[in-house]
Amino acid sequence: MTGKKLAYGGVVVDSEGRILLREPTNHFDGYVWTFPKGRPNGGETQEETALRETLEETGVFAEIVDRIPGSFPGGTTDNIYFLMRPTGRTESPCKKETASVLWTPPDKARRLIGETTNPVGLKRDLAVLEAAIALR
Repeated sequence: MTGKKLAYGGVVVDSEGRILLREPTNHFDGYVWTFPKGRPNGGETQEETALRETLEETGVFAEIVDRIPGSFPGGTTDNIYFLMRPTGRTESPCKKETASVLWTPPDKARRLIGETTNPVGLKRDLAVLEAAIALR
């Protein structure tokens, strides 16, 4: 941990092993494809924050399977992620934050995340992906 504020997010993996990625609106901060995450609203637990952010940024209702080991430093936050699975319910993601979402196999997820131009975010997201795959 670097002493930065904490953010919490989710890596959603479906029964076929596909990973849910989000494309931030206007590729905010150099992110082309990434995972949902954000800071807690007053009184939220880590898990509540991760589930809320996943729903808001992807439109996918999910449940937590496990915490992904480790903390993953980003540009402005230290990030904790949870491995999740979809519950089957969906709604539209927040268009202010997310241009689109995509279910993809792990190899393609690596390539898509690799399009990110933010070097800190790229390193973080690839580490999160590998940790989620190892945990699954």
